[in-house]
Amino acid sequence: MLLRHYVLVIGVLLSILNQVKVDYAIGVIGQDSNDNTVIDETISEINGAERETTVFDLPTIIDEDELLHETGLYMRDIMNLTVDPCENFYEYACGNWRYSLRVPAESRNDSLLRAISKKIKQKIIRFLKNKTDEELSQTTAEARAKLFFHTCVNPPELSSGVKSLMAAEDESFERLQLEENEKYAWMKVNFLSQYKIYPLLPVFVNYSRMHREFEISIIPPVAFLRTCKNYTNLLVLMQSNREELEVILEFEANLTSKVTSLKKTEHLTLNEFLRKHESDAVNWTKLIEIGFNGQAQSNWIINNKIANFTNLERFLRKSKIEILRNYIKWRTLLHFYGIWGLEVENDAQREIICLFHTETYFSYALMPWFSEIFFDKERREDILKLADSLRTHFKEIVDAAQWLDGKTKSEAMAKLDSMDLSVGYSDEMRHREVLDQVYGYLNISNDWYDNLMQLEMSRARLRKSSVHKFVIPPLLLPYSVNAYYADFINAVFVTIGIAQMPLYHISFPSSLKFGGTGLMIGHEICHGFDTNSYRYNYDGKAVQWWSFQAQLAYRQFRQCLENQYNRFIYRGVKTNATQTMPDNIADNIGARLAYVAYNRSAGTNEGNKKPIKAMNFTNDELFFIKLAQTFCIGRDDAYKMEHIVTDSHAYGEFRVLGILHNMPEFSSTFKCKLGSEMNPFKKCIKTDKLTSFITRRRAAAKRIETCFTNHIKQEWF
Repeated sequence: MLLRHYVLVIGVLLSILNQVKVDYAIGVIGQDSNDNTVIDETISEINGAERETTVFDLPTIIDEDELLHETGLYMRDIMNLTVDPCENFYEYACGNWRYSLRVPAESRNDSLLRAISKKIKQKIIRFLKNKTDEELSQTTAEARAKLFFHTCVNPPELSSGVKSLMAAEDESFERLQLEENEKYAWMKVNFLSQYKIYPLLPVFVNYSRMHREFEISIIPPVAFLRTCKNYTNLLVLMQSNREELEVILEFEANLTSKVTSLKKTEHLTLNEFLRKHESDAVNWTKLIEIGFNGQAQSNWIINNKIANFTNLERFLRKSKIEILRNYIKWRTLLHFYGIWGLEVENDAQREIICLFHTETYFSYALMPWFSEIFFDKERREDILKLADSLRTHFKEIVDAAQWLDGKTKSEAMAKLDSMDLSVGYSDEMRHREVLDQVYGYLNISNDWYDNLMQLEMSRARLRKSSVHKFVIPPLLLPYSVNAYYADFINAVFVTIGIAQMPLYHISFPSSLKFGGTGLMIGHEICHGFDTNSYRYNYDGKAVQWWSFQAQLAYRQFRQCLENQYNRFIYRGVKTNATQTMPDNIADNIGARLAYVAYNRSAGTNEGNKKPIKAMNFTNDELFFIKLAQTFCIGRDDAYKMEHIVTDSHAYGEFRVLGILHNMPEFSSTFKCKLGSEMNPFKKCIKTDKLTSFITRRRAAAKRIETCFTNHIKQEWF
């Protein structure tokens, strides 16, 4: 409850202003970790796509028979039934993805998860564009979001935006009334920006995962202008010439050359830092006072990455105020130039840029509308039950594991019991009146450029006021198609996106629920025990809670998987199993967890039933088909080879093969002979007592059912 309270009260505000972007890759199941920031790949695809209706567009309220019929047609159509499932199950389950008319045209060269993401973006854009003048004049959260989107799609002339921005910068500078020989002039200019741009001596407020609070970071100056690719546009916007730009570039080059970085970051309280650096050329007491308006506290944490400040301080003290001021202006313009999104070719591209910004600043404002139509309370509760079921059965797997000693099992159980499972949003976020209050202080006008300036000012103010506060920053947008595990708080977050068609529907049989969404949630739960996170305990602290024997067995399991995945080669490019190991472990254990949970949910008699008339497959077979189709992807060879080398996930095809190579239950279901491609002799995950019991129980039930059926046949036929 405490965690979710903080997520609601503070996390929402942080998300409103895009306050925190944590560099965090653990636990992301998607094919592309940066799916939410990839704009260029979706620009032409979303708005230029054919508008054919597919299973992705089915209404959330639909007759169950119709739902299963359409789902079956889609699942069957993306399969390549000419392939032997015991030779290459990925090709069997996904081989026709790139050619299927039941897959949206814009997504046939992409992955399933990104296909769902594109559909969600289309729905949000249509909602934002559906507005009236009367609605835009209201002060509700939704109205503010729509007005913001509308002003972004139809911005005033760029010259007016630049003029407003530069006028605000000049006004701020004039208020300082600095003199050329003023001792601390450069400090005041450094903190002149209202937009969190402090480039002379960068002092930022950043989130620390280790300490779960916002801390102050001091880093070397960065050469942003020197890396700019389009100086011509900037010169026009600044109404400047090349000579003035050369002066600024030379200043930046000198600025960035005056310091060296420490090999190890200093981590001190403010009091400790001031004592240690009392003899520095920089007057730190004065700088912190100016930077934080005299509000700094002695127990604030300082993370310093600079080795020596003498040359930097001398250079800044002797630099002309006009040059310092102009450098700040150039950096401010460059900051907004990236946000404005000017280099677009058509209205469709502009809409995608504006959607990205609206999701950034107003993501939760749309939650009541989205949850009413696409993710209501009943569906959210169903996903929560699914997640809780997976955790419960994971505890059973741990308890049955013979290679874990009692103490290690107890610690693992404690970690699972303490793991927070959060799905989509907290209950309060469904209420419009709550969100109207949260967004109530924002004054959104008809001027796109002014709106951005106001939001970025609020963002900077909120960041400064967050120092030494315990908060949980948003890690992914709520409408993204993903789930993730945060080791530093021992929590699994499940976004709304993974509860959308065709990955999930509340009326799906358990085989499809656990084979798709259940697999993804299980994957994230198991990230708590991958090679990155297994050392963290129930409270998210890095401590050694594994016994020596358990560590040894774990290392053997890891080495087995590494050897196995290194054998996946495509056109001479070998999978980097060391790089992908955390996700390989989460995939393999998560799939076994999903299978055990499905078996318990389906009972002994459901496995052989065929719930979808359009597909002649049992529930057991559908579980594995759904599992494989979660990773369907239609990218070309160039992307595939690059992915294999650079991504933290194995390629979709290899993820499926790696999982199923280690599941005897799959081979039994599809009757793959031992030694066949999909049923290798050596497996990295052995069937434990729990799974053996389930398998034996279901085999016995099948024998009884067969015997009973034969008896009926003899009696009646």
